[in-house]
Amino acid sequence: MPELEVKGLDRSEWGSSIVRVHQSYRSGVGRYGVARIINTADRSKSCDAVLLGHDDHTSIYMAFDSRQSLGVKKNEPLNFEIKELGAFGKVCWYLRTPDPRIYIPAWLAVWSVGLGAIGIVLGLISLFK
Repeated sequence: MPELEVKGLDRSEWGSSIVRVHQSYRSGVGRYGVARIINTADRSKSCDAVLLGHDDHTSIYMAFDSRQSLGVKKNEPLNFEIKELGAFGKVCWYLRTPDPRIYIPAWLAVWSVGLGAIGIVLGLISLFK
């Protein structure tokens, strides 16, 4: 479990559910992988985020909301653990994330699949009647 200094994201990434950390600390989670980051000092504190890379071996970069969820502030050290989310966890994250660039298309997809399933059921019912 690495201990890295917490830093903020660039202004262009504010409000996003992104955490930037060097590839060697990502526990095998690929670029753009959705993972749970757990504060090992207080295991009740965690956040789910998209992991992206960074060249800095000594720091982890995250937005305000992620820092608040993990209970850390800028320039503080963070001991953390990263676990990749499964398929169901990723879908839940897509639907719960506060970033409207992510949750709006996710909800549109869920509604589309639901309406498509209803259409298939109605089509099958009409074939048998």
